[in-house]
Amino acid sequence: MRQALALIVIVVLLGLTGYAVPIDPGMGSDRTALASGPLAPLWNPAGAADSPGVHGAFLATLTSSDESTILIGVSIAADNSPTVCWSMYKQGNNKETWGTFAFPAFAGTTAGLGVAYAFGAQTGISFHTGVLYRGATWAFGGSVMHIGSGLFGGGLPIELRAGAALYAIPGATLTANVSLSEDTIILTIGGEARIWVLDLRWGLSIIPTGGIERLGMGLGFDLFSIPIDISVGVNGESLNPYASLGISADIPAWW
Repeated sequence: MRQALALIVIVVLLGLTGYAVPIDPGMGSDRTALASGPLAPLWNPAGAADSPGVHGAFLATLTSSDESTILIGVSIAADNSPTVCWSMYKQGNNKETWGTFAFPAFAGTTAGLGVAYAFGAQTGISFHTGVLYRGATWAFGGSVMHIGSGLFGGGLPIELRAGAALYAIPGATLTANVSLSEDTIILTIGGEARIWVLDLRWGLSIIPTGGIERLGMGLGFDLFSIPIDISVGVNGESLNPYASLGISADIPAWW
């Protein structure tokens, strides 16, 4: 019930504007160099830096297993001030919430840092940080998640992520990402192409020693000036089917 109420509130508030950044669910976890908006801290805290205003995003992924996921994020930004971001992640019994500050570091580069609290199957406090560079034709990002988890009663492993995105082809983006956690390596490639008013996306994540981690295709479009992102695909060793729905929008600053 609380999750449904939160979704209704976000949709009502965000329906006031047509400005937003797509969530890109069809590209899977390939977002370290593309992360933007209030869900960015889940991949790269530096991507939360945003234009002045109130920003929100919601993403729900349903699967045939017990790993359905809900992501919620809200942030606020002002001129000459860091973006303050809150985001939450829930997948089965795993739950975690983030508080993040993101800010411009120097030309074309943003940085982010914050604290997270896991309160599901595992509990504990940890820290996260990241950096993101966006140039005219390419972007590069890196992030570290769950820093110091063991010092505060948690057992979450440190995650290292690095990614790059190439914009050299007009109307298209190509991405590559690597994620390291304990003895697990996940490699991801993806892409996006703008065709008329539609954004077509795809993403493939593999575990070199264990096969496909996630394979998906997505579609982004505007519905009554609200950006909508949908995707379908399979994940896990048993290739469980999944479907995702994402909504994101901004309320421009009035102050």
